[in-house]
Amino acid sequence: MLCLEGVIFRDAWVIAVAAALVVVGRFAPKWSPVNRLFSLLARPVDTREPAAPVRFSQSIALGMLTASLVALAVGVPTLGWVLAGVVAAIALFSAISGWCCGCEVYRLLMLRKSHDGDLRGPLGLTGAGPWIVMVTAPACARCEPVARQLEALSPGNITKVDITQTPGAGRLPVKSVPAVVVIGEDGHLRDVAAGRLDRPQLEAVLAV
Repeated sequence: MLCLEGVIFRDAWVIAVAAALVVVGRFAPKWSPVNRLFSLLARPVDTREPAAPVRFSQSIALGMLTASLVALAVGVPTLGWVLAGVVAAIALFSAISGWCCGCEVYRLLMLRKSHDGDLRGPLGLTGAGPWIVMVTAPACARCEPVARQLEALSPGNITKVDITQTPGAGRLPVKSVPAVVVIGEDGHLRDVAAGRLDRPQLEAVLAV
């Protein structure tokens, strides 16, 4: 909303404040007033988002706002306001729809990288595949119930990966946890399912 206000009233200081809030949210999230307000107002959720896609989105926004401020400072106002307007439009659309543009770009990039690379090393997978990987995170309410259901469907064949403890999990095209990922014998991604996983979805992933 700050970006939108800055564009409407042609106020570069408002854009600077928006950029500062993004910097705090990106590099010191526990001190971010936006995060604190969201934690107070938002309803508790039973799925968790990996931090990497959100940080990627914040980095894109910060880059565009920085470029906007530079353009305004050097006397190219049209470019500056257009860049700020794009950030405002994307942020407004995300707030209304719940769809994160930057997160989706990150997912597509990771999906392409996953198809091009061997995931066995990054995920710490050993032995003979294929592997069924259960992606979890701390404070994820649905992770344990889904894990139990998955183990009942495929006993002894599940590898659990905590996204906060396994940096290589950032290469997975996963937007939320719990998630189930199937890795082939060659270490390449076969299939992925995430979010509110029910029995039919789990059975479909296991059948791949």
